[in-house]
Amino acid sequence: MENLDFALQVLVLGFLVVMVTLFGLYFILILFNRLLYKPVSAPVESSTAAVTEPSRAESPPDDNGRIVAAILAAVYQYMQTDQAHSFTGPLSFAVRPAGGVKGGSWKFIGRKEQLESSLELENIRRKKKRENI
Repeated sequence: MENLDFALQVLVLGFLVVMVTLFGLYFILILFNRLLYKPVSAPVESSTAAVTEPSRAESPPDDNGRIVAAILAAVYQYMQTDQAHSFTGPLSFAVRPAGGVKGGSWKFIGRKEQLESSLELENIRRKKKRENI
């Protein structure tokens, strides 16, 4: 019984020391953040700046789809007329995912597919291991 009491005292005392230290470090971080942090103001654009062409991100998604379709049609037509590059299979292409983060949705979809394929491979390895045993 004495060992159990001693173990509980060490447990509580150690837990309190760790928690007090963590809270102390947290408050020190807050203090330094308030003392040393200076917000950066955004630079103001001058009104005399020349107007440039709109970027590709500002164009409506409808236009991007038309551009992709036109390019694919031109490539498909080229491949059909030139015998050196004849292509008999169906022509398919990936469509830009709707919604999500601007410009980064391909990255997320690729990562998701990579994780799914690694999960499939892991399941195949586990199945082979079970069959060998």
